[in-house]
Amino acid sequence: MSGPDWLAALFLFIQTDMHPFLLPALFAGFFTAWIILSPIPAILLSAADEQSCLMIAPGQRLVQKGEGLEAIRLTRIGSLIGLFILAGLLPLASPIIPTIHRILAPHLGWMLWCSVAFLALSERPRSAPTALSPWNQFIYTMTPVVSGLTVLVFSGLLGLILFYQSPIALNASFINFIPAIIGIFAVPGLIIHVFMPTQDGSAGTPRPTQEQKIPEGRMKRPFRAGLSEIRFYFEATACGALSGMITALIPALTGTMSGVLTQTLAGTRNARKQLVAQGVTRMLYYGSGLLLIFLPGTPRMRSSSAALLCSFYEPSSTQFQLMLAVIAFSAIMAWFLSAVLSKGLINLIARHGTRPPSVLALSGILVFVGITTSWPGLLVLLTGTGIGMLSVMFESRLVQGIGVVLIPLAYALTT
Repeated sequence: MSGPDWLAALFLFIQTDMHPFLLPALFAGFFTAWIILSPIPAILLSAADEQSCLMIAPGQRLVQKGEGLEAIRLTRIGSLIGLFILAGLLPLASPIIPTIHRILAPHLGWMLWCSVAFLALSERPRSAPTALSPWNQFIYTMTPVVSGLTVLVFSGLLGLILFYQSPIALNASFINFIPAIIGIFAVPGLIIHVFMPTQDGSAGTPRPTQEQKIPEGRMKRPFRAGLSEIRFYFEATACGALSGMITALIPALTGTMSGVLTQTLAGTRNARKQLVAQGVTRMLYYGSGLLLIFLPGTPRMRSSSAALLCSFYEPSSTQFQLMLAVIAFSAIMAWFLSAVLSKGLINLIARHGTRPPSVLALSGILVFVGITTSWPGLLVLLTGTGIGMLSVMFESRLVQGIGVVLIPLAYALTT
C-alpha cells in the first residue's frame, strides 16, 4: 500500500466531526520525513525499502571509503532539490495532468509488462576471472542473471497469491503486501549483518575499518561550489527529475521503476551522482503522489483509494498550498534530524558493530508484522525473506523483488 493510498484511506475513514485536513496533514508530514530519513538504514545497515534498495550499492562504496556521512548528505541534498522542483512544477503542470491521465489510462497494462521485461533484460553477466575453466567461467558469469530472474519470477508468484488468495486476514488487508516487501528488501540485509562471521569468529559485522566523516574540504567550505560541482549537481538533478516525473505521471508504475530509470540514466560508476539523483527521484515520485490528492482538477491517480475521493471530496487551492507548506516544513525538519540520526547510528556502529542495531530492527519487524497480521503475515514475511536471500547469496540485484507488486498489477490490468 503506497503513501498516497494511506493518505486517501485517512479521508475515507475520518470522523465527520473532525476537521478533514488535520490527520492527512499529520500523516503527510511523517511520510515526508520518511522519504528523507529512510536512506540512513539503507546505506548503513542495508535495510531498505523497495526503492532505497538502489542506494545500497553506491552508499556502501562511500562507506568503505569512510564517507558514510557524505553519502547520507548527498541523498538529503537530492531530496531538497526534488522538493524545490516539485513545488515549482506541479502547480504549472496541473492543467495538463488530467489530459495525460486520459491518454495513458488505456495503455497501463502493456506499460507494466514492458517494465517487467525491462527489469528482466537489465540483468547483466559479470566478468569472470581468466584463471577459471570455460565451464566455471560460464557458471560464474551467469549466476547473477539466473538468480535475478528467479527472484523476479518467485516474487511475482508471491504477489499473485497475495493479490488473489491472500492468507492474511481481511481486517489486515490494508497492509497485505507489507510483510512480503519487508521480507524481500529489508530482512536479508539485516540477517547478513547479524550472522556474518567477523575476524574473531563471532557474529555481527566488524567495526568499520574507516572512520565515517565528511571530507575535510567539505567541512572547510560547506556552501561553496566550483563549476565542476555545479555541473555534477545539474546532471544528477536532470537524471533524477526526468525519471521521477515520468513515473509520477504513469499511475501504475511503482517507485522502484523510477529508481531503476534513475540508475540507468545516472550510471552506476559515479556513486555520488547516483545518490543525489535517487534523492531527487524519491521526493518527486512520493511527493507528487501526496500533493496530487490536494491539487484541484486532478484525478488523484496515484492510488485506488485516492480515486474514491473524487466522489465526495474536491480540494481547494488553499488546501493545496497548506499541504505543500506542511511537506516543505517536514522536509526541512527531517533535513536537520537526518544529520543527528546518521551521526548517532555511525557512532553506535563504530562502538559495537552493526549487530545491535540490526537485531533491534529485526525484532521491531517481527513485532510489527506479528501484531498487525498474526501468523499468516509472519509466514509471508518468511517467504519474502527466502526470495530476497537469493539476491544476497548469488549477488544479483535486489530490485528484482519488486515483481511482487509489478506482476500482479500488470496481470490485473490486462485481464
